[in-house]
Amino acid sequence: MDISGQIKGIVLFQGVSQEKIKFLISQSMIRKFKPGEMVIGEDDSIRSFYVVISGQLKLYRSSVDGKEQTLQLLGPGDPFGLCTAFATNAFPANAMAIVESTVLLIPGTVMEETARQEPAILFNIIQILSQRLKDSMELIESLALKEIPGRLASFLCHLLPKEDESKKASVELTISQRELSKILGATPEALSRALRKMANDGILSTAGRVITVLNRQALAQLAEGE
Repeated sequence: MDISGQIKGIVLFQGVSQEKIKFLISQSMIRKFKPGEMVIGEDDSIRSFYVVISGQLKLYRSSVDGKEQTLQLLGPGDPFGLCTAFATNAFPANAMAIVESTVLLIPGTVMEETARQEPAILFNIIQILSQRLKDSMELIESLALKEIPGRLASFLCHLLPKEDESKKASVELTISQRELSKILGATPEALSRALRKMANDGILSTAGRVITVLNRQALAQLAEGE
């Protein structure tokens, strides 16, 4: 599979010479995963760097009683496993394919060698980690301080286009409501109740996986806890 064209626009490789990108690809392995197949387990000892080429993955943690909390959704271009490439041999979460997905596996030693020669990669990694730290802090705040409608409102506000906030807008979820409930730290039943109430209040309407926000101001107020 020729993926050089597919990864050209990936943030991780911006500013990196084409020669080094070709070298990384030549030293890497491409793997395909079916829906529900585990990419990495939180106890796995793997020292590699991963980049999603196609499909969608989720990072999640599970408790001893089987409760699952989704930490992040990963799509094409998203790297993960930075800690296994540079710091530790253990991955701090589970990574599972939600749909059929293709992942590029870059050995940690290869990433280290390339990063020493191409500082742009290090700057890109810092940028990615900074954004993920911000996202993680927002997730913690949402789970700790907001009720389920507020968590849902925050999630939708993040997905909505920003260009014209006065108009209604629609978003199509790439995941099922069951998967969404795991992100929000809720049961599927509680999520359904929240969606029904927000629909009854005229804030949004739903049709399958498409959610149309009818009142963006009310949604923003709910996200802020007002």
